Amino acid sequence: MIELRNDPSVKYSYDEWLEFFRENDKHRLQIDFSNETALPSDIMALILPSISAFQIGEHSDGLHLIKVSEAFASKFAEPTYPEVMKLFIREENFHSSYLGEFMRYHGLPLRKSNFLDRTFRRLRRRSDLRPEVVTLVTAEIIALSYYSALSDATDSPVLKRICAQMLHDELPHVIFQSYTIGHFKQSRWLKFKRHFLMRATTRAVWTAYGKVFRTAGWTYSKFKQENLGYLGQSEDIAECISTRLASKIEQQGQ
Repeated sequence: MIELRNDPSVKYSYDEWLEFFRENDKHRLQIDFSNETALPSDIMALILPSISAFQIGEHSDGLHLIKVSEAFASKFAEPTYPEVMKLFIREENFHSSYLGEFMRYHGLPLRKSNFLDRTFRRLRRRSDLRPEVVTLVTAEIIALSYYSALSDATDSPVLKRICAQMLHDELPHVIFQSYTIGHFKQSRWLKFKRHFLMRATTRAVWTAYGKVFRTAGWTYSKFKQENLGYLGQSEDIAECISTRLASKIEQQGQ
């Protein structure tokens, strides 16, 4: 597990996150298949269910997310936030395109729907931003474990490079979403919901795609520990941000 709480981006404002995502947007992965060989049939069967699900999950039109982001920006006087979210959505869609390019090269069928993805989208599309970012950060934490395991489960140099890019991008995403969650009250109810969602998602993903993790040498205990560990870090970051924002408001009121 990588330590996120001491990362410099924990102290970013939304203006700084905007510059971060703009800079990231200049350095997209260029996939090179020149050293790629055909995937064995057993490896194709192993990774297809999960990689097709994550390829769907990484893609979004972002219409509802932008809408609630604009409401959040107005409520918390954070005018830069919607633009940051547009770049975040763009980055996620690039992730989907990387996986899609890999799948098309190897003749793996792309799917249009997946049960877990539909469930996540229903959880996200509530009345305001908070369910969106809570669900997003849960998915991003799961992705950290998944792409790490997927990289180790095959010998494909292209897939390993894609997974490395995903991990490079998803770690800041966890911090970014945690920063936004810090704008909301850090109640016991919020923490309960975050833990319940993480535990339920961990179990569901392991039940559906555990074979990939086991092939990479993971146990369910390791998977759960990794996910809950990152969740704990996300909560600590959100708590720190919440305290900092409350102090700032108090100082402005004096």
